[in-house]
Amino acid sequence: MAESDGVTGGMKRWRFPFSPAGVAGGLLGMVLAGWAVWAREEPADITKGQSGQWRSEKRVIDLHMHIDGTPERFDRAVRIMDQAGVGIGVNLSGGTVIPGEGGISPFEKVKALADERYPGRFVHYMNLDYARWDEPDFSARAAEQIEEGHRLGAAGFKEYKRLGLFLKDKNQKLISIDDARLDAVWAKCGELGLPVSVHVADPEAFWKAFDSNNERWKELKDHRNWWFGDDAKFPKREELLEALNRVIERHPETTFVCVHFANNAEDLAWVDRMLDKYPNMMADLAARIPEIGRHAPEEVRRVFTKHANRILFATDFMVYDRLILGSAGDDERPTDDDGATFYNKCWRWLETNDRDWAHMTPIQGDWTISAIGLPPEVTRKIYFDNARRLLAKSLPLPVMTATRLAADFAPDGKLDDAAWAEATPVRVEYRSGDAVALPALSTTVRAMWSDAYLYLAYESPFTKLNTFTPVSPTERLGLWDNDVVEAFVGTDPGSLKSYSEYEWAPTGEQLDLKLDPTGKDFPWSSGMESAVTVDETAKVWRVEVRIPMKSLTSTPPRAGTKWRINLFRHDKEHGAGLAWSPALTGTFHTPKRFGWIEFTGP
Repeated sequence: MAESDGVTGGMKRWRFPFSPAGVAGGLLGMVLAGWAVWAREEPADITKGQSGQWRSEKRVIDLHMHIDGTPERFDRAVRIMDQAGVGIGVNLSGGTVIPGEGGISPFEKVKALADERYPGRFVHYMNLDYARWDEPDFSARAAEQIEEGHRLGAAGFKEYKRLGLFLKDKNQKLISIDDARLDAVWAKCGELGLPVSVHVADPEAFWKAFDSNNERWKELKDHRNWWFGDDAKFPKREELLEALNRVIERHPETTFVCVHFANNAEDLAWVDRMLDKYPNMMADLAARIPEIGRHAPEEVRRVFTKHANRILFATDFMVYDRLILGSAGDDERPTDDDGATFYNKCWRWLETNDRDWAHMTPIQGDWTISAIGLPPEVTRKIYFDNARRLLAKSLPLPVMTATRLAADFAPDGKLDDAAWAEATPVRVEYRSGDAVALPALSTTVRAMWSDAYLYLAYESPFTKLNTFTPVSPTERLGLWDNDVVEAFVGTDPGSLKSYSEYEWAPTGEQLDLKLDPTGKDFPWSSGMESAVTVDETAKVWRVEVRIPMKSLTSTPPRAGTKWRINLFRHDKEHGAGLAWSPALTGTFHTPKRFGWIEFTGP
C-alpha cells in the first residue's frame, strides 16, 4: 500500500528512514521476538486438496508485487515464492521506459535481470514518467511511453496513488487521475491490450483524526505522510474514488484492475455495486485481506462468488532492503519463513472457515478476521485463471519436461508403466482463442524420451465422445472435426514455421503431417505408434504415443535440449478447442505461441 510522492523519472521515491528504496508502513513496538512468535502460529491444514496441489505445482499468480531490481532481491523473492507455492510474480515496479545511462531504460534493466536470472517467474508492469507534465505535448509523449513499454515487453501499466495526493503541476496544483491529459494513456493501454493496475486514495482511517484514537494509529504514527485528513491540502477520499470511476467509464475498452480491493475494502457493498456497474473493472486483494476479513464472512463469500471472474489474488509483497508483507514498520525485519507464513494466512483466509484469528499484517489493525471458505471452482479463478486470462499475451511461454526413459516399451493406452509416475504433467485446459479456463475438461499430458522415441501420454475427461464411424483403417483428413488430442512439435527453434503435427482420436485413428512455409505435407509419415483406452465409468479417455526420433530430427536430443511444442484438444460436445499455451488467434497454427519441451536426465 505504500506509494510514491514524486515525479522524478516516474519511479517511486520513498520516505522511510531505514532506506531510500524502502517501502510500506510500520508496526510500532514490534520486536524481532514478536515476529518469531507470529511466524510460529500455524494455519489450518491447507496442504491437501486441489489448492494444495496447485501450490505444489506453483500455479498461483501474485498480481501485485514490488521487487527491487537487484539480483539479491529477486533471489529472496523466489525463495519465498517457492516456499509458498507461488509460480509467477507480477512486479508492478518495473520502472519507466525513458532511456538512462547507456541508453537503457530502468524497465529494460529490471526485465533483463529477472528474465536472465529466473526465466518464466516474473512479468513486469511499466510506470509513467511525468517529468514533462507541464509541456503542451505531454499527452502525446505519454502515449508514446505506453507504446514503448508494450514494445519492450511490459505486461501492463501501473499507476500509483500519487495522482490526486502527491503529484503537482508547476502551479503546485494536485494532478487528478481524471485529468484529460491522461486520457491518451488510458486509451493507448486499451488499444494495446495492456491492463492498468491503478491505486487511488488509501484506507478510510487515513482521512480521520491523527491521534491515538485512530484505529490505524500505529501505522500512521510511523508514517506521517500517509495521513490525508488535512482538507486544505488533500481532496476527500470519496472524490478520489469518483475521479477514478469517471476514467473507467470514459475508457470501456481498457481493463482497470483497481488494486487494494477496488481501493475501498471498507465498503463491501460499494465494491459489489462498482463491479456491477463497470464491466471493465477488476479488483485485486493486495494488502486488504485484513480489512475485508472484518466483514461478515457469509457476505464476503457471496460477493467473491458473484464476481469470481473479476477478483485477482495479490498481496503487495515487497522485497527491498528488507521484506515487507503488505505493510511493515521500521523496527520489523521479517524472515523468509515469515514471508511463507504471510502467504499461508492468505490461503487460510480464502480456503477455510476458521473464525476470529490473527491476520497476516498486524500493523494494519488490532482486530481478528474470519475466513470465507471459498470452493475450489472459485479459488482457482482468483489464484490463477483470471490472471492468465488478463495477462494471456504477456505471460512467459510454458515449459514441460520430458523425463529420460530407462527402457523403451510399446504403447498400450493404459499408462500404467511405472515410468509415467516420474513424468511431470502439464494441463491442456484453456480455450486457445481467449485463454478462458474450462477445468472440467482439464487434460493432463506427460512426456518421456529415449534415444529412439519421444513418448506422450494424454488423459482426457469427457461427457460424451464424438467420433467418426466407421473407423478408417487409413489416415483420415479432417480427423480434427471430431474429438482429438494433438501435438505440434518444432525441433528447430530457429525455424518457427517448420514443425510436425500429430492427432489422435478416441477410436485409435491417428494423423500426422509436416508443415513448413511452403505448405502442408499430408503424405509424410512419422512411423508413430499409439494406443487408446476409453473408460466409460470414469469418463476418461487415454492416449499413449511414441514418435520415432529419427522422424523428428537428424540431431538427436540430449539432456538440456529444448524444442518448441504445443498441445491441444478438440472436444466437440462442448465446442472447445483447448490449448496448453493458448494461441490467442483463430487457429492452433500460431508457432510464436508454442511453449517449450526440455529434455532432462542423463
